[in-house]
Amino acid sequence: MSESRPAEVDVDVVVVGAGGGGLAAALAAVDAGASAVVLEKEERAGGNSALSTGSVPGAGTRWQAEAGIDDSPARLAADLLRQSGPHDAEETVEVLAAASAGLVEWLVDSHDIDLRLITDYKHVGHSVPRLHAPPSRKGHALIADMLRAAKAADVEVLTHSPVDSLVVEDGVVRGVVVSGARSGTYTLRCRAVVLAANGFG
Repeated sequence: MSESRPAEVDVDVVVVGAGGGGLAAALAAVDAGASAVVLEKEERAGGNSALSTGSVPGAGTRWQAEAGIDDSPARLAADLLRQSGPHDAEETVEVLAAASAGLVEWLVDSHDIDLRLITDYKHVGHSVPRLHAPPSRKGHALIADMLRAAKAADVEVLTHSPVDSLVVEDGVVRGVVVSGARSGTYTLRCRAVVLAANGFG
C-alpha cells in the first residue's frame, strides 16, 4: 500500500512557532530536501529563546573534547533526571540528550550559527560545562543568526500569523488554519506540521 499524500500542498512543512526550536526544525526540514515555512503569532520571531541566554546544551561536542571535558549523552540524561525527578517523559530526555551534541555541531557547521562552549559556568544541575552560546550570551543573538540561516535556506518566517487550528482529513494532519493575520484567515496545506509553540517549559 502506498503512502497517502495530499493531492496539492502549498509547502512541505509548516512549523508553528519561531523560537529556537521552530527555526531549527525548519532548517532541518530544508536540509532533508523539503520546503518549509515558519508561522509566528507575535510581531517578531524569537519566543522564549530570544529572552534567554541563547545557550544550547550539547553533551560530547568536539569543543568539550578540546577543553578536556569528559561528557556524554548518558551523563546529560542522568543530570537532567536527577534534577527533575522521575516523570513520564524520561525516554524523551534520553532522545534529546543523545541528539544534543549533533544538534550543536550541525547548527555551527551547516548553518554558521555562532555558538561557543561556555567553560566558566555550569547550569543548575549539570555536572560539567556543556552549554554552547553566542559570544554575547544573549538569546537575541542566537535568533538573529538562526533567522539569517533561515533566509539563506529560503525558509519564509511569517510573523503576526497565529495558527488557529489544524486541518485534519481522514485522521491525518494536512495543514493549518491561520487566523487574525494581516492577510486575513487562510488555510495553508502541507505534508507535515511541526508544533514548536510555547517552548518545552
